[in-house]
Amino acid sequence: MAAAMARLLGLPELVAAAVATFSVTLPDWAEIPYYRNGVRAGSLIAHRTLTHWPILWLIVAIWGAYEGGLLGSAMLGVAMGAMTHILGDAPNPMGIPWLWPTQRIRIGRKGWWKSGTHEPFMALAFAALGFVIWRLAGGMT
Repeated sequence: MAAAMARLLGLPELVAAAVATFSVTLPDWAEIPYYRNGVRAGSLIAHRTLTHWPILWLIVAIWGAYEGGLLGSAMLGVAMGAMTHILGDAPNPMGIPWLWPTQRIRIGRKGWWKSGTHEPFMALAFAALGFVIWRLAGGMT
């Protein structure tokens, strides 16, 4: 999807796609874990708060579109990778902070599935959707 968005915005597609690929796990590791005696003891940013807030990543994407060039394409890739992660987390019981970074909302009464349950299917679905959008945007012409 990052390549499709980059194409629509006139930004370098390959940069956006590559950065998005490596940014899919960004919302989790950006919580900055800390360790005591070699064991994870917590994180500086509470899990599924600010780093899983879609509005933050939407702002990064808009900023990237405004910035343009390689930097803008990379910013768009980061935002699209993070949003893919967040959309994958949205259906599980913990939910994500859709409106405010400290207030999680889950889909359904108990969520649809636990984290990690359908990752291969979701990765394939996101990749297929992104390819279709990229083609519709004029990719490989």
